[in-house]
Amino acid sequence: MEELGGNDRFFDRFLAQHIAFGYYAIVIALYLINPVEAYNLNQDVEEHAFATYDEYLKENEEMLKGMPAPQSAIDYYVDGDMYMFDEFQTECEIRRPTIDNLYDVFVAIRDDEAAHVNTMKMLQTELDVASIKDECEVEIF
Repeated sequence: MEELGGNDRFFDRFLAQHIAFGYYAIVIALYLINPVEAYNLNQDVEEHAFATYDEYLKENEEMLKGMPAPQSAIDYYVDGDMYMFDEFQTECEIRRPTIDNLYDVFVAIRDDEAAHVNTMKMLQTELDVASIKDECEVEIF
């Protein structure tokens, strides 16, 4: 978002950073009281983010497909060190987005939000997230 001009104005950066810090403090406090509710709150936020990106994609598909992808998105989703991207996926199928234009970037971000929703759902149970990877390895072979 920075490469697209999202950090051009000081007030925007200031507001975003302080809202993020405030949200982080609220989630930490909630986690200390009730971890399941903290994950549930994060799930709600991720579901809203998914819906917002999905609506944006539908409304701006043609425009976004005509714009190039920022280099940072290509580095993250295609050319970069995929260890962190792969290691923390909670689905058995490893996702590898194709990034040809700005539309593809927003699709990948939207899909990340869906993956975050699934992670938050899993964390509200007694499951060991590492066991998911073991189950996937068994299913693959």
